[in-house]
Amino acid sequence: MQTLNLEQLKATTLAGGVTGITLRGDGAAFVVSVQTLHDEAILVTSRKQARRFADPRKALSVLRSIGWNECRMDTTGWRPEDSALEKTTRPDRSAALKATHEAAQIQADYDRWFDAKVQASIDGVKDGTNKPYTPQEWAVRRAEIIARFSREKTV
Repeated sequence: MQTLNLEQLKATTLAGGVTGITLRGDGAAFVVSVQTLHDEAILVTSRKQARRFADPRKALSVLRSIGWNECRMDTTGWRPEDSALEKTTRPDRSAALKATHEAAQIQADYDRWFDAKVQASIDGVKDGTNKPYTPQEWAVRRAEIIARFSREKTV
């Protein structure tokens, strides 16, 4: 049996080489069986595995997006009770999601810390505990910082 990825199915459809499509039950999911002028083919993923649709509406949506508005449905091999048995774990995705959540938490913690520092500074200016620099004081401060960095560069 031949295989077609989505791009190949689009091209074959546009060329008039597809005579029909059947959604076939395969365990708890459906696979797309494509009848071509010469043979039968199965829609596959980029990894050359049969593309399985747990929800036939998603399969119909994909088919409709490439111009197919009708297809047959064969539920002979469909066993929805097998869905719990067919669940595959994805430890790589789990680790990636955990790392993403951890990074988001670190960023949120930093944002809260930064916001608190800014708010404390604003509050200090309002109540007089933080004194704003005058332009002259800034010029002196800036000169001191530049001088310190210049000394550190030469060392």
